[in-house]
Amino acid sequence: MVRDEQSHTYKLGPALISLGRTAAENISIQDAARPILKHLTTVTEEDSYLIIPVGSKGLVLEKMDGPNHLKVVEKFGYELDMHCGAIRKVLLAYQPKEFIDYYTTHILTAPHAFPKESAEELLSELETIRRDGVSVSYGEYISDAVGIGAPVFDMNGNITASVGIIKPHSRIHSEEYVEELKNIVRHGAAELSFYMGHTKT
Repeated sequence: MVRDEQSHTYKLGPALISLGRTAAENISIQDAARPILKHLTTVTEEDSYLIIPVGSKGLVLEKMDGPNHLKVVEKFGYELDMHCGAIRKVLLAYQPKEFIDYYTTHILTAPHAFPKESAEELLSELETIRRDGVSVSYGEYISDAVGIGAPVFDMNGNITASVGIIKPHSRIHSEEYVEELKNIVRHGAAELSFYMGHTKT
């Protein structure tokens, strides 16, 4: 419990968010994400992101700059197609089948769609993301960089956001290190999901 010194009342603290639907609904995902992004950035020494789905795009809602800031054009309010990069692609992977079908037949085939990818390749990749609970992209829209993203779920088990990092190839020294980064990002996403009221593993 957290005591309000002005009103002399108590409310649920962050560790108990999952116990109350009302408390979970009143939590701002940005507020909950900031310490998690800060931890991701501290541990990985890279920029970390919170991205939410908006229509068929993924929008940057929060960002934490790392000590080796990439100066990527990824800032608050920046939108890209949902299949662009690991942190956005994980948002697409957990959408309803009807949405994914619409996306692959209308959005993916549009002249301005970026990056260019076949429906078969994308569907296979989305299946892998759902199986692993994490997405990884290599130079997909930022050359010479690796993106890693994981899903954030709400209290009803619906995808509500994704968190992730972008790291230059030059700072990736082994596949084992990639696996370590995947676990770090997955853990951060799971922690944020918990704060948003999601209790299932």
